[in-house]
Amino acid sequence: MNRNAFIGRNVEILFKNSIGDNPSVMAKIQAYFGITSRYLNSMSTGIHSEKADVKMEFADGFNVDANIKAFKQSSVSYNQLTRTGISNFCTLFFNAEMQKSLEDLFIQKARDRKAQAFTPAIAEAIGLKAKEILQWAFSYKESREILVIYERDSSTMNIYAMREVFKKLGKEVSFTRNGNIQIGKVVVIQRKGGNGVHSLDIPKDSLKHPGNNVQVKLKMKEFVSEMADTLLASYHI
Repeated sequence: MNRNAFIGRNVEILFKNSIGDNPSVMAKIQAYFGITSRYLNSMSTGIHSEKADVKMEFADGFNVDANIKAFKQSSVSYNQLTRTGISNFCTLFFNAEMQKSLEDLFIQKARDRKAQAFTPAIAEAIGLKAKEILQWAFSYKESREILVIYERDSSTMNIYAMREVFKKLGKEVSFTRNGNIQIGKVVVIQRKGGNGVHSLDIPKDSLKHPGNNVQVKLKMKEFVSEMADTLLASYHI
């Protein structure tokens, strides 16, 4: 079993089962979204391939969707926001020319680890679409979403309103030390890489190999630091 997926699934359950036991935190969430009816329950939705992991339901039919991530302060921590094939990524944001460029670069990277996965021209194009890419990676419908970051060391749930996150996120584009593309200070776009343990029959330099997907990752410790003044609520488990 993928350890990160296992941890993530456990944290979803932990949040779903604990949020209702923290009335002061719930009151802050309700006040932010203007919810006046009582909280009913929460249900896991990640298994249904929705963007949110947990859906919080209220008596007036209002829902708040929670996107949940976990990390440890004691380690270098990145968390996947989303990933997709090059074709879909370019269909969403770019064109056939960009698709061909990325495909050629990713295939070369699969063959030679020292090769560059992105060029300055691609970085510039991503910079022009930075806002749209961030919204796609983070959110389904930001007007009714929260982002929950679970700090495993302290067993703390940190809750942020997605609208406030988007206001704070930087949109400037730069290259990381490893040659990946960084948006702002906390989001990284990269070729996914990896061995693809479930795809051993697919050549690593094939576009069908999951290692040649576009992956968007969140730098967790940097995010918590960057978003300190946007924290809506937090509680300990």
